[in-house]
Amino acid sequence: MEDSRSDRARSGPLRTLLAMLGSAALLLSSAQLSAQDGFFSDDGQTPSVTLTSSQIRLDVPTPVSGNDLALLLAQAGSGGLSQLKNEAAARFSAHLRQAMAERLREHLSDEDVPLVQQGGFLTLHTHFDAGISKQLTDLKNSDRHETERGTLLVSGEFRYWLSSVSGETLQEKRIDLGDLRLENRYRVRTNHRSGEIEDSTDEAIEDMLEEMADQLLDRIEDQLEADELRQIARL
Repeated sequence: MEDSRSDRARSGPLRTLLAMLGSAALLLSSAQLSAQDGFFSDDGQTPSVTLTSSQIRLDVPTPVSGNDLALLLAQAGSGGLSQLKNEAAARFSAHLRQAMAERLREHLSDEDVPLVQQGGFLTLHTHFDAGISKQLTDLKNSDRHETERGTLLVSGEFRYWLSSVSGETLQEKRIDLGDLRLENRYRVRTNHRSGEIEDSTDEAIEDMLEEMADQLLDRIEDQLEADELRQIARL
């Protein structure tokens, strides 16, 4: 009789421990299923976000240094003008991609939004389809220099969307880049005697891309606040 009571006394804590482990496993399983289904609990928790690398299609002016076409072709090598243009587009796309990512990360960090490399409750996608064009405003030719001045303009569309774990688009916004009224001046000066070229075009384009990233964040940051993301995650 005493042995039976002793066995029950010892088994009591064991049953309690097993019950607690079972409950924990059930809660974990439920949480995993909820994440897989894209469900987010209404407990004030901010959903984690995965940032994808911006998809960018960017058309840029052929990097002409003044009107010296022979020099341009020599710089291009066997690839010709298209190679120079593609290399410039890739370089400026990388600059824009980094600028946009830095601003998004900074904003989400300020909002205390958990950023994860993959598997976030929400995934933020960004896409640029943009073109940069030159408008020549002045061309002067003196004994020593040829000087070209003009304005750089941006057109196209920016799009961002938030998707769930299952890939469903939960929120989307498109912005006409022309509405940002972005422009910047450039100058190209070529020395007739030495052939030395002073060209501010690249720097002007990079500054304009930085400004583009700033203005785009200004237009979408309200939709990327923690409260808004919590609401979107419950959809």
